[in-house]
Parts: sequence; structure tokens; C-alpha cells
Amino acid sequence: MSGTHPASRELGHRTVTDASVMAFACLTGDYAQMHLDLDFGPAAGMGGTIAHGLLSASWSLGALTLYAPERLALGDPSAWLAGYRIRFGQMVYLGDRFTLRWREASEPAVEGLAGAGTLDSDFEILNQRGEITCSGAVSVGGAGSQGSAAALPDPPAPFAIEPWSADSIETPLFAEELVERGPRGESLGRTVSEADLVAYTQFTGELNPAYLNEAFASKGRFGARMAPPMWTFCLAFGDYLRDLLAIPMPSTGFAGHLGDQWRLFAPIHVGDTIRTRHKPLSFKASQSRPDKGIVEFGLQLLNQRDEVVQDGRVAMMMNARGEG
Repeated sequence: MSGTHPASRELGHRTVTDASVMAFACLTGDYAQMHLDLDFGPAAGMGGTIAHGLLSASWSLGALTLYAPERLALGDPSAWLAGYRIRFGQMVYLGDRFTLRWREASEPAVEGLAGAGTLDSDFEILNQRGEITCSGAVSVGGAGSQGSAAALPDPPAPFAIEPWSADSIETPLFAEELVERGPRGESLGRTVSEADLVAYTQFTGELNPAYLNEAFASKGRFGARMAPPMWTFCLAFGDYLRDLLAIPMPSTGFAGHLGDQWRLFAPIHVGDTIRTRHKPLSFKASQSRPDKGIVEFGLQLLNQRDEVVQDGRVAMMMNARGEG
């Protein structure tokens, strides 16, 4: 990790169980077979059943909330979680143990948040063997800014909705073909409920009063409790992934979830109805593996007023045709 501050001790110990993977799927809508079918991973040569990458991401914020709350400006009504990024280094399997280390970041954590993120932390997640399974950064906006003094970044324009149907894809799509022919569109949407906030925060440990304490939140930056941005990003990821997995792909499909990042533009409150727009953005050939390519997908969360309240990017390594 960059910066001059020493890394923290390991904290936030959690063991990945079948029950925790199932609970995360139910909370976020990511029902990918590789996580829920105990036979799929071994049969596909993955070495076992792997946990959702975003389970580690969600638990990282829970660990910071519980054991290093100052890094999230917990209890500061002026502050909000502005952005997050993570890069996955290796798979996490059922039975693996999770611990986290953090340090103060020397630069803004997420691209496009310069000036909005005033408190930035780098982190690493380690398994029981001391191996770094993923690393990333979290950005808190408005910390210590005295209420409404700090502004959120301006949102991008909504993606145009393009006609697309998985039924139109009859042959496997390689990574190079996804930008032009891959999944894109808009989800049916869902209304955020009180139960959503309680279930996700209790599961992850992200017990932020901005999400759970009405008296605190009513005097805070947004005037009411908001949904955890990590949870809403996970919902968007689940929406996009269901469309991706609906199309035929060569072999076992994609080879790896490389990483994600997201930014918040406006709070999502209980009672808001949110939906996901997504589309593939770019393809890049892998330098080390000619049979693979990196495809980046863009996600946007829109509310009932058609405002982009959050966006994100997902990087996937997928099977490519290559030069041959």
C-alpha cells in the first residue's frame, strides 16, 4: 500500500461459510452458479466453491466501521461514503478466513472524486495464510466540513437505453465481441425498504448511524437515513451479472472478476425506487494471456426522478479469440 503511515494490525476476522455466501446472494441478488452450486467450482477447475468478490468488499467496510470507525468519519453528520474501489488478486473459498489491514491514503481513492473525498484509506484483505486476496481504497466526502459546506460531485448523463435481448445471441460471445453485442439495458428496479437497510448492515457490520439512526440522520448532511452505497452498488452488479450470464459464452464463461469501483452522487433513501442501467464500455487484450481479454462494464443507478445517484465500473477477464 502507498503512503508513509504504517499499516494497521489485522482486524475484522470473519470466516466464509456456505451460509454467509447464501445470505449475501439473497441480500444483493447475485445468484451466480459458481457461488451457490457446490459442484460447479470443482468441476470447472476453480479449486473449490468461491465466494462473491463483493462479499469481501462489503465485509471490508464492516470491519472499518466496527474496528476503525474514524476512517469512515463515523458519527460526523457532515460526512458521507463518497467512493470505493477494489482489485481482486486471488479467489476466496468457503472456509477461508478474512482479515483486513488499512492505512491512510496519500491520494484520492477513486478517479473523479478529487475535491469530494477528504478522508481516504487504503486497505488489504488477507486470508488465513497471510496472502493478500484483494486490495483497494475507500473515500469519505465532507468529513469535518460543517454540514452542507461540501458538495457532492456532479453526476454523468444517464446511459442511453439500447435495444438488446439475450435471445438474439445464438452463438458464444468472446471478449472482443462484447462491446458491440454484449448485454446492456435497464433493470426492472426495486423500492428500498427499512428491511433492506437493517438486513445488510447487520450482516456486514457496517453499522453506520447515517443508515440506522433516524435522529442522527435527520440532523445530518442529507436530512434522513440513506441506504449503504456499497449495498446499492452490489444490487447494480447483480442486475448486470444476470444479463451477462444469460448469454452463451465459450467454455465456462469468464475467467475472473478483476475489480470494481463506484462513486456516489446523491443519497438513496428508504422509499426511493432505484433501477440499474448497464452496458459494456471497452475491451483490452491481455498482455500475459493471449486467450483472455479484459472487458470493462459501466453501471448506473437511477432513482424514480431519473437522476443518476451512483455509478460504477466492473472489470472482468474473459475468454478471447486471440490472434488465432
